Order: sequence, then C-alpha cells, then structure tokens
Amino acid sequence: MSIDVTTWKAFAAAHAPDFTRTVFLPGLVTDPRHLSRLIDDGLRTATRRAPGDLRLRAFRPGAFDYRLTQRFITTPPADDESATAWLARTADSDEACVAVNDIASWNLSLGTEVARIVEGLVADRQHELPSGTDVYTFVAHSGWTPFGIHKDGEPSLIFHLGPSPKEVWVWHDHPFDASGITPSPSFGRITFDIEEHLGSAERHLLRPGDFLLIPQDTYHVFRNLGPSTFLGLTLYPVRTRSLITEALWRAARPAEPLAPYPPAHHVTDRARALLHDNTALAERVTDQLDLAQLRLRTNGYLSPPHRAALPAAAPAPDALLRWSRPGAVAAHPDGTVLVTRGRTLTVPHRTDFTALEKATASTAPFTLDELAASLPATLPADSRTELAHALHTTGAVTAA
Repeated sequence: MSIDVTTWKAFAAAHAPDFTRTVFLPGLVTDPRHLSRLIDDGLRTATRRAPGDLRLRAFRPGAFDYRLTQRFITTPPADDESATAWLARTADSDEACVAVNDIASWNLSLGTEVARIVEGLVADRQHELPSGTDVYTFVAHSGWTPFGIHKDGEPSLIFHLGPSPKEVWVWHDHPFDASGITPSPSFGRITFDIEEHLGSAERHLLRPGDFLLIPQDTYHVFRNLGPSTFLGLTLYPVRTRSLITEALWRAARPAEPLAPYPPAHHVTDRARALLHDNTALAERVTDQLDLAQLRLRTNGYLSPPHRAALPAAAPAPDALLRWSRPGAVAAHPDGTVLVTRGRTLTVPHRTDFTALEKATASTAPFTLDELAASLPATLPADSRTELAHALHTTGAVTAA
C-alpha cells in the first residue's frame, strides 16, 4: 500500500465519517512517485484509447478553456512522459492547469491502490459510501487555483504527489463579507481577491507525500510553487432520491421507452403503471439497491474500471494471476448474478459462490485454468471456463 497504514487507520478512527476539521498529515504517502506513475499511465490510456470518455477540464487563471481542453484530450502523453511534463508540452502558459475526474477508472492498479485507501475509511462497516467516490487529479505548474478562493459541497481529501511543493490556505467560520463573494453554481461562492485575505487563513505547505483534509463548505485556495500533481478524493454523501429513483426505474424494466417529447399524461401514466403492484415492486427495488451497492463494494466504492483499462486478450496459459483485491467478487443473494469489480455477470442457474467470495482474500497466485477449476462444480465446464475469462476481463484478477 502506498500510504502509512497505521497513520491512516488512526486518522479514520478520529475523523471519519464526519471530517469536520482540517487535518494535515505530513509524509502520509510513502511512495508518491508510484502513485504519480499510475496517474500518468491512466492519462495515456484514456487519451489514446477512449479520449471521448475522459472527464478532463483545462483552466487558465479565472477561466475554463474549451480549446485547451480539446488540445489535452487530443494530445496523449508520450511513453514514460509524466503528467507535469505533458502539461508543460501541451499548454502554452505556466499558469494553465488540468483537472481530471474519475482518474482511477483508467488504470487498474491505481483503482486498486485507491480502493484500499477508501476501505480504510469504512473498515468499521458502521458507515459506507452508498453514492460512491470521485477520484480526481489536478496537474499544475504555477499560480493560484483558477477559480479563486472557493468551497466545495463535500470534504476534500488531498494527497500531494509533487514533485514541487504546493501552498494551501484554509479559512474557517465563513470569514468573507458577502460584498466580495460571487455566487457560482460549480464552486458555491468564490472570490478572486486572494492576497488581501491570506492573513486571516490557516496556511499549509504540502510537500510530496503530504496529506490534507479540507472539510465540507470550507473556503480554501491553492498556490502552485512548481510542476506538481495531486490525487484527490471526493466522498459523496448519500443521494437518497437519485439512488431510489434509479433503482425504481431499473426494477420496473419498462418495455417501451417514452417518446422524446411525449404528452405530459404519458409520464403520469407511466408512473401509475410502475407503482401499480406496490408489494412486488418494493422487493424488486430493494434487489436493485442491493445490486448497486455490490457494484460499489466490489470496486472499493469507486467507479468501475473503464473498458479501455481492462485487458483485451486472455493471459498466456502459464501466466500467474492473483485477485486484484479482497471482495473483488460478490454474489447477489439470488445466486444468478455475480458482481465483479463493479460489473454484473449472469450465470446459467442459481449457484453458491460463497467459496469464490472467500477466495478473493487469498494472495496465492494461480493460472486461468486453475481459476476455472476452482469455480463451483455445479456449473458446466464450459461455463466455468467462460466465467474465469470474465473475471480476468473485468479486472477482478490481474497479473501476479
């Protein structure tokens, strides 16, 4: 694991899940260069194999830049090129910067590393992350945060990877006069009058490996002191309405979609039809909610790996594999659906996968044939082989 586990466990015990005060942990990341390289590889995969799916935004001071965003998306990093070198090569200014959301979905190893970090926050199982986590990265060279002093609607967990240090100022207790604040739908309320307010803030200098927690709705701003990358986590609070609405829609399985612009009564008719059989529908909605949580848990509460990050070919017959993480596979209670690293697989008939779920905690290597042989004997031989390949192509097992 790329962080100091003892320190992280102590942090989680003291501050999760509320994260109500700023916490600075120097040297938490034991190998920041390793995490940086995984981010570099994720950016290469995304821009080379599926650039249209990459959630990237490029900024200049005070502005989101559409043309520069397009330039980054269509200019992949070279082999072994770091994110900071890519930024310097692609941008035409030291003050340009890049933010990328869901970066962990583009590299299996990065997703595994971050899932371990997130699991440390929910290890007591007294609280979870039913709406998931965003794993993002910010690559910059110099200058202030492009959107000024701002606050976020969720706590921000920042793992600074360097190579240069970064300054952070944090303000508590809503210190700004409303006359100097501009409402912003993306960043709450912001101000670009930065330097005149620094004297009232708490300052931190982040060196490579340092960690900073910024609580929800807490004003802050960064200043870059040279080329650097950080890894950030946004832990989403539960979005009850959207979770239940999505589960209701999936459970109902409407046979025909509505027209793009239907008469309004078609919408109410559809709602009436969905809710007609309350008892049976409630059970189906519960099943869908359970399934959605299994998707999150099997990938450590992160978005599932993007297809571009998954292996396209079967491993060699003698290649050694291992489970990507404990709990990478889980079975739905009905035994006909297997969830593997955020994706669902159907099986021919009801099957007991208890032994398979327990096996994911093992660190012993195995071949693909050995994996197939270990799957439930109640499945036909060809189904076991097919399932073993699926576990590999969904990232549940990786190269040892």
